[in-house]
Amino acid sequence: MKDNKLSSLKFVSRINFFPLGITLLVIVIAIALKFFYFNNTIPIESHSSSKDSLDNQRSESLKQLSPDLTSAGPIKVVYELPQKQPVVYITIDDGWYPSEEVLKLMQEYHIPITTFLIEQAAQKQPAFWHEFVKAGGHIEDHTIDHPYLTHLSPAEVKSQISQPRDFFHEYGAPMDQLRPPYGDFNSDVGQVAWDSGIKYIVMWDAEMENSVLSLRSSPELKAGDIILLHWVPGLDQEILKLLNIIQKQNLGIADLTQALNGEPLTICWLKTPLPVSKPTLPLAKSTTRPTSTPAATKAPAATSTPATTEAPAATSTPAATSTPAATSTPAATNTPATTSTPAATSTPAATSTPTATSTPAATSTPAATSTPATTSTPAATSTPATTDTPATTLP
Repeated sequence: MKDNKLSSLKFVSRINFFPLGITLLVIVIAIALKFFYFNNTIPIESHSSSKDSLDNQRSESLKQLSPDLTSAGPIKVVYELPQKQPVVYITIDDGWYPSEEVLKLMQEYHIPITTFLIEQAAQKQPAFWHEFVKAGGHIEDHTIDHPYLTHLSPAEVKSQISQPRDFFHEYGAPMDQLRPPYGDFNSDVGQVAWDSGIKYIVMWDAEMENSVLSLRSSPELKAGDIILLHWVPGLDQEILKLLNIIQKQNLGIADLTQALNGEPLTICWLKTPLPVSKPTLPLAKSTTRPTSTPAATKAPAATSTPATTEAPAATSTPAATSTPAATSTPAATNTPATTSTPAATSTPAATSTPTATSTPAATSTPAATSTPATTSTPAATSTPATTDTPATTLP
């Protein structure tokens, strides 16, 4: 009897746990298959748009365009805006590297630029974006942190679009243009964007990347093109090169918001010559004056014939014979020869150290040949005129 009860209990236990084990095994296999399937059929890319993932990179390009998609739900999608006037539109994405040099270009040439900003990037330097708007720029929607919108739920898409509209409200009129990150959108995204207040999904048909202009549908830039750039280091140089291309093709730059809304266009016509690249400051001119006086340049003889060569004449000729200088300059009025050295005050000889090296007195005035040797050489010490021929005894 006991054996029968034990066997029945074992049988019951086997019946109860076997289906449970099978069920658990099926669940585990199903989870594994689901994980494997989604990882291999959907190219999931990182939704994160932190500065690290977009650092010094361009998140949009011509390769991402799907020009057949001309609408997204109720929203019209624009890649270009053909106009009666020969104008193009400049747009800049993301916002991690705001540039004061770009602001200067906008102010100098009055360039209307539309920027599609990531909210996380704009939060870093809010004061700069106020200056951007003052310089004639427009700020439009590029989501909170740059995700693939088609990979999100409708609620997440709404948050990504609506929150930046609230954040940027203080920068001007409410945003009504959306540039979907990576050019990624569909009709569901368009419907949510429309419900959030967006009127236009703005794409592009030309891009400036690494200072090279690429075009989607034409060999050269044409009227109505929407040009894509990114806030990356060196953006001011790229804009300068783009402006040169625009100018050479006799195009103007118009305000994208005005064009979308059918308003009269404010157009920037580039009439003045443009630098090809950022100009460098010229070298400062030297303000140091030469130490030598002009007299030194006029008297090569003084350097080739030092004043010391005149000293023998002073020693071989007594002071009594060299006093004809007294006839041209009366000693009675000049006092003794030792004091009659106006050359010392009228020429820089006395201040320019030895006359043997600079001898400006000998070159700046011919008086050096007629005045006593005491002004050009130390002959006064070797032949003291005061002892041989006192100036007071001269007639």
